[in-house]
Amino acid sequence: MAHHSFEHTTHHGSGSGVATLSELVGRSEPRPGRPSAATVVEEDGVKVVAFEFHEGDELHEHAAPHPALIQVVRGSVDFQLPEGPVQLRPGQVLHLTEGLLHAVKALEPTTLSVTLLLH
Repeated sequence: MAHHSFEHTTHHGSGSGVATLSELVGRSEPRPGRPSAATVVEEDGVKVVAFEFHEGDELHEHAAPHPALIQVVRGSVDFQLPEGPVQLRPGQVLHLTEGLLHAVKALEPTTLSVTLLLH
């Protein structure tokens, strides 16, 4: 299992599996150089995690533990993928297959919604 350098807190869903994108911003406060993560929903095969980054924060190369959908809620990030870099902005979604190596760098203060497909 890869080591990730970020703070993580957990908030379980309400049973309905409903969360608004505005609820994701500010779920946890990153430290400079260290992104933070908070679980927003974890129910029936799906886990949604909000990641908060300061400008310049990075997650070094690691493998996706499950298939995932990455959505930028605010800010922008560079994803380093095997086929090259991809810049994501609000409204864009990136699909990562299980095991795909990638790295992330925030270009400005950023909130990401990461939906892990656990089944």
